[in-house]
Amino acid sequence: MKKLLIFVLSFVLFACNHKPSATDYVTEGNKGLNHKLPYREALAAYNAAIELKPDYTIAYVGRGQLEIKMHNFFGALRDFQKALSMDPNLTGLYYFIGYAKEQVGDHEGSQAAYTVAIERDPKNAQAYADRAYVRQILKDQNGALQDFTAALLIKPDSFSDVYMARGLLKIKMNDKNGGCLDLHQSFKLLPDSITRHYIDINCR
Repeated sequence: MKKLLIFVLSFVLFACNHKPSATDYVTEGNKGLNHKLPYREALAAYNAAIELKPDYTIAYVGRGQLEIKMHNFFGALRDFQKALSMDPNLTGLYYFIGYAKEQVGDHEGSQAAYTVAIERDPKNAQAYADRAYVRQILKDQNGALQDFTAALLIKPDSFSDVYMARGLLKIKMNDKNGGCLDLHQSFKLLPDSITRHYIDINCR
């Protein structure tokens, strides 16, 4: 089936002009990341690129990102780690490694990868926020609170969910006033029933 998909891609997309190159296949695979090509066909395109050029770093990066969308997190980890082994300068991949490890339950590994992502890009608000969620799972409340705060300092108007998470954490840590302020800010940024529910329970 994989070879059939590759054959169809080659015939439909490239047969009119030239034999497809690894770059051609990656270009097609990237369409899957933008929902312009079915995931299965995009995956076949990345596979074809790697078969043609086994050391093509960008093909591993693209396939890893596609595998995250397909919830194949172990495959994504394999591809990101392969890409990093070929090009250690691809430090942005540490965030995606952290995310994939979080999804497969490797919370210690996820925290470590997010930490590297933050060290390489201290303005990565999403990495702080995601590390905070992992630290909550690891029972590190103080670390989680610091990370939620760091994320909100970088993007104070973008993270309704982070305000809610920090608010609930503050309430759990016996800071009801601070927690309620965060819940109200979350509701202000994005009114929804879940936030209203938490406000009604905790902030009367």
